[in-house]
Amino acid sequence: MDKIVSNLAEIRENFSLLTGQDKLLYIIDLSKKLEIIPENYKTMDNRVKACTSQTWIKLENPEKINMVADSESSVVKGLLRILQVAFDGASNKEIKSFINSFENPVQIFEWLNIGPTISSQRQNGFIGAINIILEKTSDGK
Repeated sequence: MDKIVSNLAEIRENFSLLTGQDKLLYIIDLSKKLEIIPENYKTMDNRVKACTSQTWIKLENPEKINMVADSESSVVKGLLRILQVAFDGASNKEIKSFINSFENPVQIFEWLNIGPTISSQRQNGFIGAINIILEKTSDGK
């Protein structure tokens, strides 16, 4: 879990320094760095169903996770990039420990200093992505 907290340190700090629309612009900027999922992985099994925009996540390498993802929404892509930064190279155990250290996934927004910048629809996509990651790290897919 310490690895994940360390991976997110710069992002947390940046969000703590930004206000209002600047936070949203930062998320969109992060979206440009997302490692995109290959087209052949854009399947129903990898689809984030809680998100209003088409969104996919694929976790590779069960020992040290490598996450690829994509979305039609730049904001959701930015949120997925945050998860990619957090979880790439982490073990299933580290990921589960980090996610379960929060009462619910919305608290991760608060911890990241994102605050109410993101609409509830986009939050649902982020929460859906976290739930898929949690599910896939639990069963080793």
